[in-house]
Amino acid sequence: MNILIIIALALCGGTIAVDHLIHKLPHWLAVVLYTAGIILFIAGMIVSRNAGN
Repeated sequence: MNILIIIALALCGGTIAVDHLIHKLPHWLAVVLYTAGIILFIAGMIVSRNAGN
């Protein structure tokens, strides 16, 4: 598993966990963090695919 995918999963999971369990995040911050996680996940998939060729 690519390091970008691991960071993306940690970022998205951490955002959800903090928002639900610890403290409510402002909506704009949660959206920005989750979007950054999705972008990192897609980038990690692209890098992994190109490294395999």
